[in-house]
Amino acid sequence: MEMPTKTLRDAPTFKDSPSFRDPPSFKDQRRERIIQVARSVFYEVGYAGASMSMISSRLGGSKATLYAYFNSKEDLFEAIVREQCQQMADLFLAHTGSDDLRTTLTVMGRELLKAIMSNEAIRTFQLVVEESYRNPQLAEMFHNVIQSQGRSNLTGLLQTAHDRGQINAPNILEATMVLKSLIFGDCHFKRIMNLAVEPTEAQLHRQVDLAVDIFMTYYGVKPTI
Repeated sequence: MEMPTKTLRDAPTFKDSPSFRDPPSFKDQRRERIIQVARSVFYEVGYAGASMSMISSRLGGSKATLYAYFNSKEDLFEAIVREQCQQMADLFLAHTGSDDLRTTLTVMGRELLKAIMSNEAIRTFQLVVEESYRNPQLAEMFHNVIQSQGRSNLTGLLQTAHDRGQINAPNILEATMVLKSLIFGDCHFKRIMNLAVEPTEAQLHRQVDLAVDIFMTYYGVKPTI
């Protein structure tokens, strides 16, 4: 079994991504404010109950200002989803190509699980599930964004590890699914169903450490003697 050569403290975090270093423009700040207000409205009254008029009223500006940024509440909700998924994409990209894969997967997994188990992320999942029967296009959009911004970058991280000889994963899509399933466990489903509270840091670490141990035991390349 591969042993880490660096401590978890030495590993990069997704905050090292360039997207966190560029100061936002006024337009970006305004757009982010709209997304924050829209998010609170969606979480409060649900997707079906929200409207552009309600969001505009909460913003305190004119509808023209809101429509200058977003054409519809569908566009607004997609922006919320994309913003959350971009955090995952930045996280995976920041850890791609590390020399110490075990440490990288551990740090990445802890940050990923903390993000997806947050109240905001869980509420977004719940909104999509609630609306998916009446609005399958919303569910399809959610799935496509997760695939393009989230899972594809995790696949890239593992493909790079495979190409560098750190893991043996000829079916990289299957390896991505396995790692994701191990990290999420059943705790994510319980959170979505309101059967569990947000886990403690110790619980998150235990879940991820076990997931990485299992993944590396199966996929890790044994050192040659």
